[in-house]
Amino acid sequence: MTALPVAAVTSFAARAALGRIDSMVPCFQTVVALHTSEVVGVEALARWPTVKGADPAEVFALARSRGVVSDIDFACRSAAVKAAQSAGLTDSLALYLNFEPSGIVDDACTEVHLDSLVCEANVVLEITERGLDVHPDRLRAMVRSARRRGFAIALDDVGSNSATLEALSVVEPDIVKLDASIVRRPKSLHTARVMFAVRRYVASTGAVLLAEGIESERDHDRALKLGATLGQGWLFGAAASGTDVQTRLS
Repeated sequence: MTALPVAAVTSFAARAALGRIDSMVPCFQTVVALHTSEVVGVEALARWPTVKGADPAEVFALARSRGVVSDIDFACRSAAVKAAQSAGLTDSLALYLNFEPSGIVDDACTEVHLDSLVCEANVVLEITERGLDVHPDRLRAMVRSARRRGFAIALDDVGSNSATLEALSVVEPDIVKLDASIVRRPKSLHTARVMFAVRRYVASTGAVLLAEGIESERDHDRALKLGATLGQGWLFGAAASGTDVQTRLS
């Protein structure tokens, strides 16, 4: 078993946010069809508006170092489902919910977590890039359980590290989310290697390709050339509360 590196987290804000999980407020970033700009989904993102300077990446890094990432991950997903339902986002949009592989340590607990996500929405369980190689058998089991509940599976930040490419055969995602660095450097040797593996996987499975980090029309054009049909990024609007996103779509 490969051990996860323990991130050095010194931020007081991160510690404060972790101690106040109940103050987390979900925001939602839209997922669009690149050819039409139609909004087809939303990804739930954790924010701590009452804790000044709280960086979600730092908060989750601290949670991993303390062995409580499963708890915070569950709390964030549960809050996101409630907020999305309350705002009416689950009526017609896919709901992307992050799932940390490093938090899969207890099969019974995982089943409870998955049961809590069953709702009227088309749930997309988004496997994050962190800790993909820690519990591969448990990750496979979790994915099978998620599919039994009708959830689609996405693999996040593909290309950000080698583990994401190796995880394609483990997770077998329906949606491959390209890391923003791939869109930023479309002609690099690294991008060429990543896209060779990704295109081979997409061709053999029919998976959908989603490009992250689209901030400009140039990024939009690059994503299309890479073969992406879905996209996320600031070009399509900042992450916002469920109510604000619904207003924007009305």
